[in-house]
Amino acid sequence: MAEGVFKIPTKPPEPSPWWLKGGAIFIAFMGFFSLIGTFSFLLGGVMMEGIAEDMDPEEICQDDDDPQDCEALMEWVQSFSDLGLWDIGAAFSAFLFLFSIPTAAVMWNAEDRDTALKLGWAWIVIHATSQLYITHSYMTWLDDLYAMDPNFDFGWIRAFNIIAGYGSVLFCEAFFAAVLALISYQTRPPTALEVPSAFHDNDQ
Repeated sequence: MAEGVFKIPTKPPEPSPWWLKGGAIFIAFMGFFSLIGTFSFLLGGVMMEGIAEDMDPEEICQDDDDPQDCEALMEWVQSFSDLGLWDIGAAFSAFLFLFSIPTAAVMWNAEDRDTALKLGWAWIVIHATSQLYITHSYMTWLDDLYAMDPNFDFGWIRAFNIIAGYGSVLFCEAFFAAVLALISYQTRPPTALEVPSAFHDNDQ
């Protein structure tokens, strides 16, 4: 029986650098959308603040059959401008854009795999945190609407919004994580392949 181990003298092929370079393109692409998101949140916040200032609940609801409910609804609409998602969402998006620059650069260089992957995972964690915060803020704002009419059961509507809102975030982040996990697997360091040798028998 062969007891020796023969090590193949050929050097295992290095993983393709284009896996990390592809990750760099992906992060850069997402960073560009984060930049767009920054301006969108800033512009949206300014517009909502202007709308809230020009809106006079008493004037709008003076001819309504139920002015109290109407004013409560108008105040709820105005509260949308006070949500933290405008400022904090813009800050998250701006940070993600800035953070995507070194992340994409290190990935594109494809020389420091460990650092590139750590930066990539950090970017995904920050992105997931920002999306969950924005979704949570929006869902909390909707809950105030549901509480305005205790006579109507908003349970199924709320459940649908929660599933659609948080579900879409989890699906997107899981996709991003799967892409980075694939890159991590495809760029793992090569190892020498060892097989039993029939030419090194130790017969004693």
